[in-house]
Amino acid sequence: MYANQFDKIDKFAEGPHYGPVLTPLMVKKVRARPELNPLLTPPPEEGTHDFIKWNMLFSTAQCQRSCDPSHRSWSNGRNAPATWPRVTSLRLVSRAIPAPIEVPAASAEAGVTCGDVIEAICNYMNGRLTQQQYNTASDAQKRVLSEAYYHNRSTAQGVPGGRLPQTLLRFDWLGQDTMYGGCEANEQLVRDLCGGLPCVYELKTVRRYPMSEQEIEEHERREAEAESRRSRSRRRSRATSRATSVATSRVASEQPEEDEY
Repeated sequence: MYANQFDKIDKFAEGPHYGPVLTPLMVKKVRARPELNPLLTPPPEEGTHDFIKWNMLFSTAQCQRSCDPSHRSWSNGRNAPATWPRVTSLRLVSRAIPAPIEVPAASAEAGVTCGDVIEAICNYMNGRLTQQQYNTASDAQKRVLSEAYYHNRSTAQGVPGGRLPQTLLRFDWLGQDTMYGGCEANEQLVRDLCGGLPCVYELKTVRRYPMSEQEIEEHERREAEAESRRSRSRRRSRATSRATSVATSRVASEQPEEDEY
């Protein structure tokens, strides 16, 4: 009876669950082969599972689950484990990016979640391209970088525009292939790029498509909501900082002079 109940537990359900959270070293030692959460994998041909839709030029507020309506940002599954068994960290590699993406778990008890993976990709893509990375690019890649740089900062639909910094970012390296295409195991690629380390998966990128008018409207609404949340967070942070400064100054002014002792 208990065994049957145990077998019915969803191994990718959100929250801490049965089984350990393995380090990559432990995964290698026990020769485990962690399975990726289907939500993170490429879109299926037959529609057998949900997947993530996301243009990596934008914040994770623009992520959507394939089964959600167009106006809804992804929430269901963000805290689900990214792998089974769960792991403390993983790495993403691709021939489309200049360096690996490290994905640590935000919670040691829960292991790496789907949200951790997407946030790590977002943080990586918005990082600055180093001079060394630019110098190692081929002439063809430098042309792609130049075209992407100006297009991503233009008034064209489907790009962030002039609010981007006036420096090359890692997502400029992608050219037009800025759509998240899912993650999957690719042993040959892993061996080629990092010698066959455990807990390393391929990040696939896909060419972005023209958005419909409805998609543009929904996209702009989600971006406005995300910016509003960021603004409120910045105001709270500044208010807390001012309150702390005032309290510190008051305490300092109330301290007796040394010659009062």
